Amino acid sequence: MGRPGLHTAHRASRRRQRRDRAPWTLRVRRGEAMMRFSALAFLLLAGQASAAIICSASVTSITTVYDPTSAVQNITTGSYTVTCIRLATDANTFGWQLGVDDGLQAAAGLNRVQSGVKRYSYDTWRLSPYNAANKWGDTAGTRFTGTLNFGASLTASTSGPFDIVLAAGQAVQPAGTYTDTVTATLRDSGGVAINTSTFGVTVLTTNTCQISVAPGNLDFTYTSFQVSAATASTSYGVRCTTALPYTMSLDAVSGTLLGLTYNLAIAPSSSGTGTGATQTYTINGTIAAARSGTCATAVCTGSQTRTLTLSW
Repeated sequence: MGRPGLHTAHRASRRRQRRDRAPWTLRVRRGEAMMRFSALAFLLLAGQASAAIICSASVTSITTVYDPTSAVQNITTGSYTVTCIRLATDANTFGWQLGVDDGLQAAAGLNRVQSGVKRYSYDTWRLSPYNAANKWGDTAGTRFTGTLNFGASLTASTSGPFDIVLAAGQAVQPAGTYTDTVTATLRDSGGVAINTSTFGVTVLTTNTCQISVAPGNLDFTYTSFQVSAATASTSYGVRCTTALPYTMSLDAVSGTLLGLTYNLAIAPSSSGTGTGATQTYTINGTIAAARSGTCATAVCTGSQTRTLTLSW
């Protein structure tokens, strides 16, 4: 009689063991699942850290004077810069693409600057000649492209020019300031957008002038007591509204460097009348012959800064 009771208790004990074992087994499996999940998350984070190249693009804003009655198209050059930063564990090259949209008031594939409800059309170009193959847009065939080489550095950048062109002979709108905003999108070599920035386009049709091409340096080479005068020159460009008179002047037309007196003059004239297109002038400099100068060594150098003022 005792054995059946013993067997019954034994079976119950085994049943209890089964019931007790299940929660323990479940906890182990949960622990294993959590460990696997944590390992996966670590791998994902590690993958993100290895692709940490960060890039941005900046584009210069454009301001230009435009005369719609001029027979010459208006061309203004700006520049873009692409800059990237990487980790030491990242690749040392990065392929990029830079495109632009058609601005805020686009129509028929052209950008437009606007003042009130009046507009002028313009377009963006990667280079000349200004045909479909050289347009700057935001399709695969119209973007700037390149590859940055970091070498051993953690930063790299590259810059380049672009052109804004307003066609000649557009319908004359009221004088004023016409503006637009263009969005530039930086992409990786696969075309995935990684950064956007904006730049402004401002077109002035008021009575105004600008030095559209800045003058360079005048570099004289002079030998003491040389028999002929030394000369140097640099050119610059002025763009003013049609029929607007203007004058140009230098803060000083003479000066002394290393004991040598130089003289400056604007040619062909120090005044003009605007045509809506860039007009070219020259600053000519001379140092008279047979001057000794002051130089205690075999070769001496000196420089001064002069200021060109455009008035209208």
